[in-house]
Amino acid sequence: MRTLTTLDSYAALLAAADRDPLVEFELAPEPLAPPLALGDAVLFVRENQLGSAGAVAIGPHDDVEELLRSDWRHQPGWAACRSITADRPLRPVLESLGVRGLGTWDSLSIRAGELVRRPIPRNVTIEHDHDAAVARDFVARHHTARWIPPDPVGEEWTVLRDNGTGEIVATGLAAYTPGRAIRLTSIAVDARQRGRGLGWAVTQALVDRGLERSRTVILGVDEDNLVGRALYRAIGFRLDHELVSGLFPGGPSRGTVDPPSDEGVHA
Repeated sequence: MRTLTTLDSYAALLAAADRDPLVEFELAPEPLAPPLALGDAVLFVRENQLGSAGAVAIGPHDDVEELLRSDWRHQPGWAACRSITADRPLRPVLESLGVRGLGTWDSLSIRAGELVRRPIPRNVTIEHDHDAAVARDFVARHHTARWIPPDPVGEEWTVLRDNGTGEIVATGLAAYTPGRAIRLTSIAVDARQRGRGLGWAVTQALVDRGLERSRTVILGVDEDNLVGRALYRAIGFRLDHELVSGLFPGGPSRGTVDPPSDEGVHA
């Protein structure tokens, strides 16, 4: 049986992961736990949009399965880890290990030159750096988002305002990941205004603004959010991973560690 190897730096992890987007765009240079490798699989700690930490295993599925069945949770720095994320085909492996509360989601990213543009709907104005309290209230009223970030780094809300009524009709949040990429969350459209292309428009505006601050914009979307998944792929986001996340027995209640993402839009 092969043994686990401890990677001594972020650079070593990035190289071992072949510059995987989850490592390159989401992790800070100072790992939250010593990264581990087995064969071509790597294991590291990712901080989600709520600021909670969870283990992520990526690489060839056979290697990842062997890693997950190893004693990694007994390695120095890993004893407190209670959640795990892996590629979706590994769900049966996670279930066999007793992982519970499993949720499935997609990890997406976009860079300069990849955005597919559409004209902004008529009689709509884009406003950046909007009042956070107002935007959060809009999301609470018009979106089923369960995971609005409580205190994101570099928080900036973009809104679309109807020129006729003066009301906000769509919004979304851009904030930094620990890796200094921009993550989009809490994209929402007024339920009474759907069908006008506002979901595309606010996402396009968020990406434009995000790429002024970072070379990469990322987001996550739940597998069952069919509207959001279709929109983000059509607008130019690339699929980096199809993931499954869950909690080990004895972990905290669902929602406190590494929840599936909920950045969907009902356009």
